[in-house]
Formats: sequence, C-alpha cells, structure tokens
Amino acid sequence: MKDVHIDDEYIKKNKIPILIYTPEWIQLFSNFKSRSMEKTVNKLEELLSKEKRLEQEHKDLERRKKVLMNKILHLSNELNESKNDAFIQPLDEAQNEILQINSRLSKILEELETLPTAINQQNAILLKETVKRTYELINENKMEAEKAQQEISKMRETLMSLIEKKVDMEERVKRLYSYLHSIVGATEMEELDENLLKDK
Repeated sequence: MKDVHIDDEYIKKNKIPILIYTPEWIQLFSNFKSRSMEKTVNKLEELLSKEKRLEQEHKDLERRKKVLMNKILHLSNELNESKNDAFIQPLDEAQNEILQINSRLSKILEELETLPTAINQQNAILLKETVKRTYELINENKMEAEKAQQEISKMRETLMSLIEKKVDMEERVKRLYSYLHSIVGATEMEELDENLLKDK
C-alpha cells in the first residue's frame, strides 16, 4: 500500500481530535486494530496520562506553594515581632521547600510545553495507520460481502428448485387423488384414505 502523507502539522491544520477519544474511532477500531496501531495507541495513552499526571502535580505543587507562602509570612511576622530564634528553622525549611517546588514546577512546565507536540505526532502516526487499516478492512469486508452474495445466490437457486419441486409434488398428489376419486368414488375413497393415507 502507498504511504499516506499525514504529519502533526496536518493534524493541527485540520483540527483532527485525539483519535482514541472519539466514540466512532473506538467503535470501529477497538477490536480491529493492527499490531502497529496497538503499539501507537499504547504510546499515545502513555503520553496522555503523563500529561494528566503532570497537570495534576502542577496543581498540587501550586496549592502547596500557596500554603508555604502563607506559612512564611506568618513565621516572618512572628520572628520580627518576638525575635524568637525558634521560628528560624521552620522558616528556612519552608523557604527551602519553596525553592524545590519552584525547581520542580519549571521542569513540569518544560515537559508540559513539549508534550502536545509529541501527542500530535503520535496521533498523526495513528491517523496514518488508521487510514491504512481502514482500506484493509474495506477490502476484506468487500470480499466477505461478495462471498456472502455468492452463498445467497446459491441458496436462492436451491430454494427456487425446492419450491418448484414442492409445487410439482403437490400438483401430482392432486392429480393422483383426483384420478382415483373418479374411478372408485367418494364413499370408497373415504375408507381407502382411512386405511392407506399416511399422516391422515
């Protein structure tokens, strides 16, 4: 099969959604993925869950940072007012934790900046593979439909032949019965029917 030209620019330009999130894609391909599609879907799922994880971590760290900022303000006020050295260590600890949080936050933001491109690239690969798989499935299904049509035609012929046979047999039964009826008469026929006719 010829190569399909799709890249992440194509995905952006045509506003292609994340395929594994679209109901129709799920319906059509969840049980009909090729091996390469399976691998790409796994990579895409990993990237998407990493993005979710980082976004959640970012939120949690921002929340923690706010708590620490309030703590630092409170401890600074206490230290300034009371000149009590007991406030120095917790103040240092809070400030150090904020430095660590800031360092982690900048790493998270860096990763979050690059992830959409990586996600779009995987989505583009998956779209390419989906196009190929779609045509494979279309061709397979067409062949199966043709086979089914041939079977239907054969069955139709068999059915027509059986219908003709049934009509012929019923016609023959009528003629035989009518012939016998005309020879032996109605009264005699009743007795013969009683004794000789099967499934009476």
